[in-house]
Amino acid sequence: MNIFKEMALSIYSFKSYKEFLNNRKSKVLGFGIVVMLIYFLLTIIVPFFMLGGSGLGSLIREDVPDFELSNGVLWVDETVQIDDGSTCIWVDTNPDEVFYDASEMEAYYAGYTNVILMDSEKVIIKNSGTAMQQYSFDELGINFSKEDLEALVPSMYFIIVVVMVIMYVFMTLLFFFGVLFVALIGMIVASCMKFQLTFGQLYLLGVYSRVLPLLIKACVSWLPFTIPYFWIINFGISVVILGVVMKGMRTDLLQQQMNQGNQENHYSFDDKTWM
Repeated sequence: MNIFKEMALSIYSFKSYKEFLNNRKSKVLGFGIVVMLIYFLLTIIVPFFMLGGSGLGSLIREDVPDFELSNGVLWVDETVQIDDGSTCIWVDTNPDEVFYDASEMEAYYAGYTNVILMDSEKVIIKNSGTAMQQYSFDELGINFSKEDLEALVPSMYFIIVVVMVIMYVFMTLLFFFGVLFVALIGMIVASCMKFQLTFGQLYLLGVYSRVLPLLIKACVSWLPFTIPYFWIINFGISVVILGVVMKGMRTDLLQQQMNQGNQENHYSFDDKTWM
């Protein structure tokens, strides 16, 4: 059975889970890697390209105003002002109008989480509610312009690729760690149901039980709002799936005992590597 067919069955055919127990560890590992690759594409790659990630050069040329930082003085072609009540970005390099020092601006922007203020001489930054910090351009000792920024686009793509690879590896490791949590809860459920499965078997079933929650999580990530405590719902779905699967396997076992008489009081599978 190929991986994509198993993905489909893991969502709508819980009776198929007992067949998954015959899969080798390498196949289950590959299954988890492919599942996370699809999830990564849906939640990171697609939104990135939708935001114009495929054309950083044109995005900079069209949306970033012309600017130049030279000899400690910043010049920007137009005034930029964004204020949503939580974040404030204000860039005004008119040499006749400069912002007060950070210490004097602190009280005015106390209710803001993130603040960036730029004039021709300095930049004032407040990040995640921390105290305002001020940096003078003449202290930086650099010259930079819009043309220099455009020249960095190839390097930006390389950095973005490296960051995305690291993100994917990290998310995949978290996926398999999360399955560990599902398997531990599954042991409790199996004990309550008086049904014998090894931890390895529960971990394997847990990998397949994560497909539906991840699909729902990917869809939720596209919503314009967040769902409180969704991580509980996320893992709760996997635990419920494990419970339904074990209930079905236990029913099959009891049916076998009734039909054949002398059956051992455990479920048997072709591949013992998960026992």
